[in-house]
Amino acid sequence: MQAIDQHPTGPEATARGDARAWWLALAAAGIVLGLAYAPNLSELLRIWTHDENYTHGFLVVPIAMFLLWRRIEETPAEVEEGPGTSAPWPGWALLTVALVARAIAYERNLQWVETATLLPAVVGLVWAFGGAGLLRLAWPAILFLVFMLPLPVQVNSLIALPLQRIAATGSYILLQLSGFWLVQTGNVLHLTTPFGIRPLDVALACSGLKMLMTLAATVTATILLLPLPNWKRFALMLSAIPIALVSNISRIVATGWCYYYLEGESGQHWAHDISGWMMMPMALVLVGLELKILAWLSPETPQEEPGGENRMVLPLIGGGRGGPAV
Repeated sequence: MQAIDQHPTGPEATARGDARAWWLALAAAGIVLGLAYAPNLSELLRIWTHDENYTHGFLVVPIAMFLLWRRIEETPAEVEEGPGTSAPWPGWALLTVALVARAIAYERNLQWVETATLLPAVVGLVWAFGGAGLLRLAWPAILFLVFMLPLPVQVNSLIALPLQRIAATGSYILLQLSGFWLVQTGNVLHLTTPFGIRPLDVALACSGLKMLMTLAATVTATILLLPLPNWKRFALMLSAIPIALVSNISRIVATGWCYYYLEGESGQHWAHDISGWMMMPMALVLVGLELKILAWLSPETPQEEPGGENRMVLPLIGGGRGGPAV
């Protein structure tokens, strides 16, 4: 009896082999690009480790990979445009421009600009190897990679200082409304307690910049994953700033209450740490509450299938295509 060959042959086998070679080439090019930017990536790791405003950077790449996986799973036909097609020259041109810009930034010691050229380089690489189809799928994930980068020093100071003043003044007002007696001197709140006057210093590290950056990344991932109309996505993005401010001010007020009722420095440190840990859960609760309010203001109706079955579609951004039914 003659054995039956289970392996595909002919055009189907050739197509699969071409697709596998294409993916391997794209992965190899990505590894080479990563090695070329290794010093910049090492500096980003150092910033994420030592600057508490950007500790969320460790989660950016995994979330971006998840976004890309979801896009490919929902619209695999777009990826099939890549293998077997000629590499688009605009992708190679963009990759070349990004690398030239990086070389110029390196010579002029513009470290932030040099690191930022990684994003257009990734766009050029995806465009050159995957064509327009893969680029249409990958752009939300690439856009999310922006949150890997710290803010430039000038922008960081421009944002952090006003946030610090707002946090100090807002906390002062709320503590007064809570019935406490205190005096504000700059960014220091002098709180009268049963144990004497205690200074509550709203330092630059307590400005709320960390909360704002982390929440902005979280909200961006939310609007990229959830099937929301554009006006709801815009409303969520705008709400990141007030939600971050409310969460930070609430943390400072809670710390002030603990300063009033707890005696000793250990109690103060404990209060500061615990209130800091509660900031993000509180912000996520507020985001969830906002989603509930938006859904109540404009309820979504399930899409009806031709066969009469209703099902909710979970698309990601792009092309108006639907995702898998749930």
